Amino acid sequence: MAEQIKRPIGVTIIAILTIIGGIILTFGGISLLAFGTFFTSVPIDVLIAEQMQLQQQQQPQQQDQQELQSAAELQALAQFLGGVGIAIGAIVLAVGVGYLVVSYGLLKGKGWAWIITVILTIIAIAVQIVSGITASMFNASFIDDTNSFVTGIIAQIVGIAINGVILYYLYRPNVKAFFGKSQPSTTIQR
Repeated sequence: MAEQIKRPIGVTIIAILTIIGGIILTFGGISLLAFGTFFTSVPIDVLIAEQMQLQQQQQPQQQDQQELQSAAELQALAQFLGGVGIAIGAIVLAVGVGYLVVSYGLLKGKGWAWIITVILTIIAIAVQIVSGITASMFNASFIDDTNSFVTGIIAQIVGIAINGVILYYLYRPNVKAFFGKSQPSTTIQR
């Protein structure tokens, strides 16, 4: 019979942070879906037509074709933004649910959760490096605010460091053993 390995405290902390991120992303995705649906269904052209009728009753000689064209353009823009909101909301919702599933796997010591967490942590480090470089180039080119530039770089470095610590921790022998990725060591490590 296989010996039950106790879950390391760091795995619990990572799982809790993943749960919090999953809840935030899930609610954010639902919100984007709701706002996207709202914007695609708002009859802006009807509202503007009613407004124009009120204006015509007050000033019957001034019927402006330009206002009708603006209403049509505004309706198209609202539907486009609503569609983008729905698409992004669906993606964010799926990622949030994925985070919740991965957090369950982390708490239960599932090997697939370890693999997904390692992959996502590596991706997060890469994204933070790329966004740090592009943001610094953008700030250097367009913005003459040294404080925001330094703050942005420091935030990227902190994010990279946190993800680096998580990645290092996931490769610790006792953590890998908890996920069934190696044999448990005889010494106790935390």
